[in-house]
Amino acid sequence: MRSSCFVFLMAALLLLPAVASAQLQVDVDSAEFRKYPIAITSFKNIGEGEDKWGFAELSGNVMRNDLGLTGLFEVLDPKGFLEDPTKAGIDAGSIDFTNWLQVGADGLLKGGYTISDSEITAEMHVFDVALAREMLTKKYTVQRKDARALIHRLANDVVEFFTLKRSIFNTKIVAVRQINRVKQIYVMDFDGENGFVLVDNANLNLLPTWHPNGKEIYFTSYIANNPDLYRIGLSRGSKLMKVSSYRGLNVGADVSPDGSKIALTLSKDGNSEIYSISTGGSNGRRLTNAWGIDSSPSWAPDNTRLAFVSDRSGSPQIYMLDTASGATTRLTFQGTYNQSPNWSPDSEKICFSGRDEMMGYDLFIVDATTREITRLTQDQGRNEDCAWSPDGRHIVFSSDRTGEYKLWIMTADGKTQKQISYQPGSFSTPDWSPMFQEVGDEK
Repeated sequence: MRSSCFVFLMAALLLLPAVASAQLQVDVDSAEFRKYPIAITSFKNIGEGEDKWGFAELSGNVMRNDLGLTGLFEVLDPKGFLEDPTKAGIDAGSIDFTNWLQVGADGLLKGGYTISDSEITAEMHVFDVALAREMLTKKYTVQRKDARALIHRLANDVVEFFTLKRSIFNTKIVAVRQINRVKQIYVMDFDGENGFVLVDNANLNLLPTWHPNGKEIYFTSYIANNPDLYRIGLSRGSKLMKVSSYRGLNVGADVSPDGSKIALTLSKDGNSEIYSISTGGSNGRRLTNAWGIDSSPSWAPDNTRLAFVSDRSGSPQIYMLDTASGATTRLTFQGTYNQSPNWSPDSEKICFSGRDEMMGYDLFIVDATTREITRLTQDQGRNEDCAWSPDGRHIVFSSDRTGEYKLWIMTADGKTQKQISYQPGSFSTPDWSPMFQEVGDEK
């Protein structure tokens, strides 16, 4: 799990009772990759229904934000457009492509929509400007309440067309939000929108993590005056279920990729060790047995290994455990305080937070095979608690670079960093959901 579990353990112990791209023609991970310049206009009302909800403005803003976050596109500023999108058409025969060549666009995205009291039907057209031809068209109908999700689906279609792989626009992020001394479990869309409080009980609620089914969230809470592990459904009003309540710590849970078991830290036997239990809380099995604190387990997507934090060598470092054989490998030797490991979806890399020689906290990636370390952040405040997106192209993290801890996302190379949480309070220990089903009936 990506949480700052090691830090939490130190404090909690004192509280206890005694791709290759078909269209971009380049590997997007290569040094030769160049962002694709694309112009995106707000969608045009092509029906008779009045747009009382501002779908035209919403469509352009959301689409530009989505494609800009990918790091694949150079999204051109609409202020430089030579065409009035409210007057121009949306099909190839009505477009003066010279106007778009002059502003530096290789691609052009246009759309139209019809709207009623209950539904929106939107169509999207993507053009190759130099060739003056249409490359992609999509059309969906959704309930009006799903207008934002509709644009996310269209953006996913664009990314899939250019890279053969859908992006993360249909995902959510769970995190801890702290207001005053209360810590809530907070859920939001990947871009920070549609946020809501899932758990708020005037207690400390910590270290949330998703079940792979995307329907449940596990977290630790002091509801019963002990750091116990709970489970709750994603829908509001879901019943809270206690999963693990051993005396002492029940923290840092991470659900296995097959959804059958949970790795977490328990201190029921005196020392803080990593255990495996069923998702219902039974069949406990001890996985580590070493001097020092073992914490923050993170399952590899191959379901056979765990990354975790241990100070058995004298300082917190990242280790890897083979769950079948029990063999343990130390992965990090640089730095004196490394924590919060989280596996990449390809089971090859682990992101983590480390303290550098200047006593600052930044984010790094360690290769699980070569142990090579890559730095992702530097000179941007304290950066902690990283978690990978399900497509492996993005990382969410917590940073205090604006003066208060907020959530940020970046591409997996550390570029294209953008703040996503602006709500009141500080945010920490985010976890990224699996992909959700997308809205809309295709036309």
